[in-house]
Amino acid sequence: MNIRKLTIRKTGDYRELAPLFAAAGLENTERVPEGFRFGFAAEDENGALAGGAALVKAGNQYVLHDIAVTEALRGKGVGRRLLCSVMAAFQDMGAERVCLAAKAPAFFRNYGFSEIDADEVPGLFHCRECESFGTKCTPEFMVMELTKERLLFVDSCVSTHRSRTRQLCDAWIRRFRKEHPGAVTDIAMAEPGVVQPMDRELILLRNELIQQRDWEASMFDLARQFRRADYILVGAPYWDCSFPSALKIYIENIVVADLTFRETEQGYEGLCPCRELTYITTAGGPVGEMDLGYDYIRGVGRMLGIRNFREYRAEGLDIRGADVDGIMAETLEKINHG
Repeated sequence: MNIRKLTIRKTGDYRELAPLFAAAGLENTERVPEGFRFGFAAEDENGALAGGAALVKAGNQYVLHDIAVTEALRGKGVGRRLLCSVMAAFQDMGAERVCLAAKAPAFFRNYGFSEIDADEVPGLFHCRECESFGTKCTPEFMVMELTKERLLFVDSCVSTHRSRTRQLCDAWIRRFRKEHPGAVTDIAMAEPGVVQPMDRELILLRNELIQQRDWEASMFDLARQFRRADYILVGAPYWDCSFPSALKIYIENIVVADLTFRETEQGYEGLCPCRELTYITTAGGPVGEMDLGYDYIRGVGRMLGIRNFREYRAEGLDIRGADVDGIMAETLEKINHG
């Protein structure tokens, strides 16, 4: 499976996800959980279910009741994508605290969850009523305290191997999470087939929706996501003096009049409150002054209202005799120390 082609779909049908949860060894999947609001289904490029999650709210309690990935696809990034979608959704719901019962607590610690005492566990879990609790099933109860901050990671780290751009982005995200505990991470995949280019038909449709001010239309999902972000990270390899074409297509989808910017008598006025946009790139050869991708990102960002920008780049990685490990280590050092 190409993880970059993975899509996350919202669903109101818990029973659609229940067989996946049961196969993963989760308990009490035969009935819809009390307080179930909706779930997420992760699907591969052929529409096959790769993972799922169920969100519960009862009173002022917010619970990630179930999350699972099909066994064959574990460790490939499906869980990461799912959890990011889940936490962004909880933040949109107004949650300040999210609880879960974890069978793999180390995974959730990486995203800001910590263990809690048994007497703090919400009654929604019903774990102590289960005959398997403490014997066959020994979960760790965990919690994450949410803030209002949101990071958007625009992932254009296309590669035929382990992406070096992605390695740098992952390091930056780890540092961000330490500096902004409780912030959630949203992900936008700038990937062919995931983002759609604006042809004549789509432009006409967009113009009609803008005129109707139908901002909840699915066409504007990416633009709304971009506008909600407090911080933005764009990761893209250096291709042909700029970046992969899918990132340009993504930008076409987020530049929406009266949603992310508006026209005034003085020119364009940005409507995005992002505090800082960080751009990370890697290049096989030297970049020098031909950093046209970053220049373009800054230009679009300013149009949309962003004023603060930062770049990290590792260049010359494919030059014969280059100290690749040294170049990457130097860039990682810069990222880790801000």
